[in-house]
Amino acid sequence: MKGFKLTENGDISITDGQIDMIDDNALETQTIKTVLSTNRGEYPFDSEEGIDHRQILSKGVTEDMVKTQIQNGIFQVNPERIIDEFDYLVNNRHAVVDFTARKNSGNTISASVTIS
Repeated sequence: MKGFKLTENGDISITDGQIDMIDDNALETQTIKTVLSTNRGEYPFDSEEGIDHRQILSKGVTEDMVKTQIQNGIFQVNPERIIDEFDYLVNNRHAVVDFTARKNSGNTISASVTIS
């Protein structure tokens, strides 16, 4: 499957007047990052898309709470992916989450996403 490549601020990437396309792991990674950046209920056309950012940015949040939300977001895109490596840092009003997720086939993706 192919899709439009997005810039860091979510705009469609264009090079020399042509829309940039991505596929495979790059598209899956981009889609996961988009889902993780969406606060559940924020998107009017699919109220179930996204994760609960309060479970990441509130007081008293544990690593397990954050990891569960990230895994839930990954499952929305590909239920075969399981988190292998996970790290996060909460700083002021945002969190930076780094993770690697794999399929049973061994295929892995890695990403870093800022949640605010």
